[in-house]
Amino acid sequence: MNEQEILSSWDESIGLLDCYEPLLSSSQQETLRLYFRFNLSLSEIAEEKDISRAAAFDALKKGVAKLHYYEEKLGLNRKNKAVHDYLEMLNNAADIQEIKEQAVHLKEAFDDGI
Repeated sequence: MNEQEILSSWDESIGLLDCYEPLLSSSQQETLRLYFRFNLSLSEIAEEKDISRAAAFDALKKGVAKLHYYEEKLGLNRKNKAVHDYLEMLNNAADIQEIKEQAVHLKEAFDDGI
């Protein structure tokens, strides 16, 4: 994974960080927070943490890989998004019948493991 790949999945990585941050090491948490939440460059992270730019990139790359690993194994971010999408559909439903139909779809999705 290179820096361009990390940047291209920015929104996804932030969602994964929100979901799995507590599972990362404190160093990975700090690096990913500085990069994704505070929008620091790798050079700025390296300076802040007193490490090389290459070490900052390596920590970022490993942290993002770990987030994707957790999502692959647990799928919590995907499930959270699915529930959010269903709730949005329910909120936008025109009548009680449509709400009931959406509720049935939501139950089926949960039964299937979303």
